[in-house]
Amino acid sequence: MANTTVEDAAKAVEQKIDATREAASTGAGRVRERVSEVANDVKARAAKLREKLAETEWEDVKTNVSNYVRDNPGKSLAIALGVGFALGLLMRRRDD
Repeated sequence: MANTTVEDAAKAVEQKIDATREAASTGAGRVRERVSEVANDVKARAAKLREKLAETEWEDVKTNVSNYVRDNPGKSLAIALGVGFALGLLMRRRDD
């Protein structure tokens, strides 16, 4: 009687392990699919950005920035300080 109970319990545990393994593999498959979708989306966006950068007239951008700085010196200085501060935070060494 005790052997039968132990065997039944062992079979139940094996079934639970198999069910868990199957659920995990299904979940992993969904995660892989989602990662693949995100990777493809990032690749597509990078390609669009690369095309846009290739089509940009950089002399026009330079002229527009120069004119903006000349017309708005205070705002330009504030923007430069903000960008410099943000870059400083990002690039500082972390002594953990």
